[in-house]
Amino acid sequence: MGEVVIHVVVPDGYEETFKKEVEEMAKYLRNKEKLRKNMEKLFGVLKSDQTWKEMKREMYEGRLARHLDSH
Repeated sequence: MGEVVIHVVVPDGYEETFKKEVEEMAKYLRNKEKLRKNMEKLFGVLKSDQTWKEMKREMYEGRLARHLDSH
């Protein structure tokens, strides 16, 4: 696995928050294939009228709302 170093300028007080978000995204990308396989195993188990895109968007919006509420 490779390593990437990125230098960015963020507003004062957001350094740790930004770092945490980037680390969470990296963790998601590292585990994306495992997550996809697990979701395939669960296909049909979750009863919903929503599409996967709608559920994914709802999950993202929930994460964003929690992030904004924490500040």
